[in-house]
Amino acid sequence: MRLSLGLALLGLVCAAPGQTAKVQAWEKPISPGLVYRMEVDSATPLIVHALRFSLNTPGLRVIPELAGHTVNEEGTVKGRLTPAQMATQSSAIAAINGDFFSFTQGAPVGLMIREGELLTTPIRSRVTFGWGPKDSGMGMCSISASITPDGGSLTPVDEVNQPCGPNQLVIYTPAEGTATTTIPHVSVMISMGSAPWAPSTILQGTVESVLSEGSTAKVPEGKAILVASGDKMPLISSFQPGQKLSIQLQTLGFDWEKIENVIGGGPVLVRSGKLAVDAEEEGFPASFSTKRHPRTAIGRTASGDIWMAAMDGRQEISAGATLEETARVMLRLGCVDAVNLDGGGSTCLFLLGVTVNRPSDGAERPVSNGILVFGPKMSNHTGELKIVIPPKILLTGKTNAKLTLNGEPVPNADVIWGAQGASWIDQGGDLHSLELGKTRLKAYAYGKVLTADITVVEKVAPVRRRRGAKPPKNNG
Repeated sequence: MRLSLGLALLGLVCAAPGQTAKVQAWEKPISPGLVYRMEVDSATPLIVHALRFSLNTPGLRVIPELAGHTVNEEGTVKGRLTPAQMATQSSAIAAINGDFFSFTQGAPVGLMIREGELLTTPIRSRVTFGWGPKDSGMGMCSISASITPDGGSLTPVDEVNQPCGPNQLVIYTPAEGTATTTIPHVSVMISMGSAPWAPSTILQGTVESVLSEGSTAKVPEGKAILVASGDKMPLISSFQPGQKLSIQLQTLGFDWEKIENVIGGGPVLVRSGKLAVDAEEEGFPASFSTKRHPRTAIGRTASGDIWMAAMDGRQEISAGATLEETARVMLRLGCVDAVNLDGGGSTCLFLLGVTVNRPSDGAERPVSNGILVFGPKMSNHTGELKIVIPPKILLTGKTNAKLTLNGEPVPNADVIWGAQGASWIDQGGDLHSLELGKTRLKAYAYGKVLTADITVVEKVAPVRRRRGAKPPKNNG
């Protein structure tokens, strides 16, 4: 399978009311139903990296995923991994960061549903984006949960797979991994059988034991743990082994016959093809909306395709975007509905072994969840692939990088480029120096990722001939 350059052009697009900006764009099909696009707006400045995928494409699967597959997985940084690590451990061809999260606790703050399984309930009301085999959209979801023991009354549950706060009752499912509770509490282990934790369902369980207080507990498959703190503790402390109970979940906001995956975020950016930023209504401060930051967003087109975009920021080459500017990017991509995701240092797009954007922290940030893309992988070509570029480049100007296979040029349409450090690279293969120092250049082609280390210098020393060597002949 070969990549084919779908678009490489310089055009004019609307950057803001009454203004225009020159935007250079490259599009490279990755596999059937999946296209990568890079935009360079030199006026703002803003660099955008985006993936478009088409629902119901055979061999293409796109899901939201927790960093370690569970909320609090061993081997992660407090439940977090970088998008590159997430893609690598899952054998995904691409990954982009997802919902907002706490640095001290591994759970995303919003609703998350993975292939029909409820993973986390939202801790505040914000917009979500959902998709299924043929449909997608955004929705303001609400969820209620309760437990009803035999012989007892219905008791509301505060959260599912979120940290247990003061005076709360929380359910931990196997998707939690290891439940960790640091405040005084009581917990109950329940046998649940094999029924799935759907967003709207009624499940039957049997009390196994009332656990002695401990800070951590593994949630095995087929089990659940109820944890209560403060004035909620008496509600479950009297449960007895063998006692039957039911757990009811009701989630509103989507048609669950059509939607299987949901990622949280906020605020709304685009609704029905028009700007509709509602940051204040969703509890975001004004500075979050009006200052330029790195941004990540997801949206759907009128034809049903889905765009995921990562916009670099806090850099000389890319200032980032306000929420309105983010919405305008999504409109330019053709989105009729769009939702903002976590941004800042979390913004990252990892594609085919290459981090194509430039995270503002200088490296990828570990995040709690993301969106993974699975699809066909290219078979390796036989022969030697090589990046052709001088080991030292000048601080001013740009240098074109090329890829060769057995000494023959590889079409740039077949290459995905990425650069971190003292230079950045566009998808035409032009490496632009930013400062003195080291650059790590990566290129993907034909199933392989190649790396070259380059130094940006003020001037390149002339080549000196050995004493007594004859000067080259002039063939002019």
